[in-house]
Amino acid sequence: MQTEISSILIVFNPAAQGGATAAVLEEYKRFLHDKGIAYYCYITLGQNDAEHLHTLLQNNEFKLISIIGGDGTINLTINALPRLNIPFHLIPSGSGNDLAKMIYPDSIPTYHEIFKRILAKTPKTKSIDIWRCNDQLFANGFGCGFDGSIAYDTKFKKGLLGTKMKYWIEIVKHIFFYKSPDISVNGKEYATFMLSAANGSVYGGDFKVAPNASINDGKLDIVRIKKVWVPLRLFYLPLVLMGKHLNTSVVEYEQLDQLTIKANKPIPAHLDGEPMSELSYKIRRESQIEMLC
Repeated sequence: MQTEISSILIVFNPAAQGGATAAVLEEYKRFLHDKGIAYYCYITLGQNDAEHLHTLLQNNEFKLISIIGGDGTINLTINALPRLNIPFHLIPSGSGNDLAKMIYPDSIPTYHEIFKRILAKTPKTKSIDIWRCNDQLFANGFGCGFDGSIAYDTKFKKGLLGTKMKYWIEIVKHIFFYKSPDISVNGKEYATFMLSAANGSVYGGDFKVAPNASINDGKLDIVRIKKVWVPLRLFYLPLVLMGKHLNTSVVEYEQLDQLTIKANKPIPAHLDGEPMSELSYKIRRESQIEMLC
């Protein structure tokens, strides 16, 4: 049976920034109430979210999806969509907000300025390529090797430390102890410290892994860092942070619209920061979404 139709679906991640963004949700709900705009709020549960969201989206006709969260919340939502035909409205409140840096390249506006984007008679939007990796979609980037292992270990690390602190602790540990596996990319195999297939120019919060990437050119920027001696990792990591690594001798860089990655044992990886581990990955372009900007 068809449920009540609301204009806007809010997808809110209560875990974003350690729960510090609950005030943003309340402020946005007051804004919508004052403007007389109907909405439905879905609060992520941490399990079975894609299934629950998929059912909700199938049974309602939303005109817009407002995301209050970060890249992981965007990833969850695009994977729950029956069709990629609903515009997105990003209210960035995650730990990294990498995609937001491409949507708002000059500087991220205040929350109230972002709220007002929905009132425009002809909203300004930006197209974003959406990619498929095996059976999952992603918007900003895929990474395996060094950064994939960090994302995987950070996600399942318990404790009282915040996400960013846990992330940087894992970075330091991996610099000294990570071993570069043999990885085949489109049939070419060698020991690989890190492999990124980036739609956006930034991921991991601050790292300019693919400084030349465009989110809507139909290409992924493939950045492959060869096996690196441990002391030299301390030299190259700041270069990656600043986006000045592409012309170094340890980097292979190209742009592709599809790739196949294989290894002899499961490779920890991430899609928009969300961890996974598989023997092989097939990546290709899926479609586009429109994002208010």
